Amino acid sequence: MKSLLLTLTLFLGLATVASAQKKDKYAEMPGSEQISEARVADLTRQMCNQLHLNEAQYIRLREANRIKLARLDEIQWQYKADPTQQHAKMAELEAQYEAECSRILTPSQLSLFRTQQQHDTAPEQPVGNEGGIG
Repeated sequence: MKSLLLTLTLFLGLATVASAQKKDKYAEMPGSEQISEARVADLTRQMCNQLHLNEAQYIRLREANRIKLARLDEIQWQYKADPTQQHAKMAELEAQYEAECSRILTPSQLSLFRTQQQHDTAPEQPVGNEGGIG
């Protein structure tokens, strides 16, 4: 009986240590765990409202968004010390995402998507000379 209790205690201790080490790994790599479903749902819902997606498109786009967000977090973590490489990988990811969207969306939806993307990425021009000298 004592050996059974000792074996069980030893096994429980090893399981606890392994669990703690796994949590430490995820603390070091925040993008490696599962991507937040709320982020995926918000992004997909926003696109659904703008592009008027049907149900099949919504499902396929949600999976593409899940992959994109997971890979984006991974790139940001992996290349945080090298901003030029990070930007290059992010541009490559964006090109892959747009290619996937072109397979999912209709031509009119794709056109609307691209104009929305350009609008989102274009920097806002300052109005007037507020806060400037002169």
